[in-house]
Amino acid sequence: MCGIAGALSLRPDRLPDPRRVEAMSRLIAHRGPDGEGLWTSPSRRACFAHRRLSVIDIATGQQPMVDPTGTLGLVFNGEIYNYLDLRRAIEDRGTTLRTTSDTEAVLYEFRDRGARAVESFRGFFAFTAWDDRTGAFLIARDRMGKKPLFYVVEDGILYFASALAALRAGASGPWTVDLGAIDDFLTLGYIPAPDTIYREVRKLEAGTLLTSETAELIPQRYWNLAEELPPFEGSFDEAVDRLDQLLGTAVRLRLQSEVPLGVFLSGGIDSSLVTAVAARESPSRIHTFSMSFGEASFDESPFAAAVAERVGADHHVFRGTPDLLDALPDMVRHFGEPFGDSSALNVWLLARETRKQVTVAVGGDGGDEVFAGYEWYRTGARLEGMSRMVSPSLAGAGRALVSLTGPAGLGIRRIGQARRALGVLAEGSPAKRFAALRTFIAGDEIRDLYGPALHAARADHRSANDLLSGLYDASTGSALRKMRYVDFRTYLADCLMPKMDVATMAFGLEARAPLLDQEIVRFGLSLPDHWVTDANGGKRILRTLLGRYLPAELFARPKRGFSMPLPAWFAGSLRDVVGRLATSERLIGGGLLSADGIRFLVREHASGHRDHSQRLFNLLILDEWLSQHGAPP
Repeated sequence: MCGIAGALSLRPDRLPDPRRVEAMSRLIAHRGPDGEGLWTSPSRRACFAHRRLSVIDIATGQQPMVDPTGTLGLVFNGEIYNYLDLRRAIEDRGTTLRTTSDTEAVLYEFRDRGARAVESFRGFFAFTAWDDRTGAFLIARDRMGKKPLFYVVEDGILYFASALAALRAGASGPWTVDLGAIDDFLTLGYIPAPDTIYREVRKLEAGTLLTSETAELIPQRYWNLAEELPPFEGSFDEAVDRLDQLLGTAVRLRLQSEVPLGVFLSGGIDSSLVTAVAARESPSRIHTFSMSFGEASFDESPFAAAVAERVGADHHVFRGTPDLLDALPDMVRHFGEPFGDSSALNVWLLARETRKQVTVAVGGDGGDEVFAGYEWYRTGARLEGMSRMVSPSLAGAGRALVSLTGPAGLGIRRIGQARRALGVLAEGSPAKRFAALRTFIAGDEIRDLYGPALHAARADHRSANDLLSGLYDASTGSALRKMRYVDFRTYLADCLMPKMDVATMAFGLEARAPLLDQEIVRFGLSLPDHWVTDANGGKRILRTLLGRYLPAELFARPKRGFSMPLPAWFAGSLRDVVGRLATSERLIGGGLLSADGIRFLVREHASGHRDHSQRLFNLLILDEWLSQHGAPP
């Protein structure tokens, strides 16, 4: 786990400046506190920088890694868990290896297989490889998007880095803030790849690569979960046995480390299962790390402590309070663009404290996407059933009525819920209904909240709703399969994975996710719907497997998620903080947002009419980002 940066010449007459690459490297030093390196190819057409977090092959895994001829170079960020098998195959092909690292395996797989090398890798990664003899290169990001990669092309030179902020070092000119990306951020809480907050800069999408083998610099997808997978052949009990085997292997691979290692344990199904399997697979007593909050409805720490005691782990708990928002400026700086998942602050604190004791942390990320754990999948199914009885036009009329008066007999919060549900039902297709379900603002909210500049940008920009609905329609299989595919391509890759990467790497902590092992993902998507969800919710097969390790009273409860009690904080102790957003010149000036629209959100949230905590948090993030980078012209 490291930080990478560099530059490639796309034309022989253009050469990158090593001083700019060195400047980029200094801005990702936090990602790799254990070492640094710089390499310029003999032709000077490639220049790579690396910041190292030493986890495996501490003695000989320095980067950039270069072959004995000095013409083949690589910078690599991540872990390849099947690297021992790859190394044996490379040696069988006649190459003598000089290290014991996974990085060297990636280098020679590129040499021998070109772009097809990524098909061999089991793990997570972002890397760039260069062959100075031919000018061939390969830039790739892992299947799930655990490792980030940003790039920009300036006058025939491609610059890349693990962090958006690093790319700005030495940029040839100012970048343009993309108002369409701000619309995406306010709609989704993140900016989906390949877009970034800047028009000139791209994110490499998860499961894609850039290669010199094509005439144009267009990302190619090498991992496509939209395609139908062969169904699992066997009984439900056999599927549980198979999952136990797959998870055992995935966890065992991720326990490989030459430095101290621990487990993130929230107390939910996913992290509890990973913890139980890690305790079984580890040769020594494991350490677990959790967050605690004062709000009981958000606090699963008692369950986490009970799980840790049951499996015999050494357990550590850190307390989160409203002053956790004091870390927001640093967090925004590390993300480099607006990012609105409030649980990033939880992970930030958890990573900061965990890093004081270990260098690697294994967690439960991915279980909700792979095994249908999100409540919105069930909500989507219910709304689809309702759509057969309520036409879009009738739903739209009902939403307008609820917005004006509120049905008699409904509580304040239920009025808001009814308005939201009717708004989703008013959409005309399953794809559009799911897109509406997965966005934070739409319709009259946009009309009232957006200023003239954002309204104009939205009219010219591909909307987030169109992006989500297009992905839904592109997938095969059932509605549940389609919904999970959309989340894999967007929410997981562009929100959850960056959240974990940025928050952990800010402190030089490596995070690993066994449930996102590619074999487990393929297995989960091969199962029939009724094996992953039932009347008790999602993750049926995970719950069944967890029952083999822990008593049901430790996990048989409604899902809470790893979130902060923002609804209570924004209606109470932090109400003035969000209230001041309506007077922010950064948000109001230039026609971005409406002061009256912001005040309405604050009032409606404080009254309990509707939970606007996510929308308000997004505005806090945007305001802080603008304070650091300046409002768009």
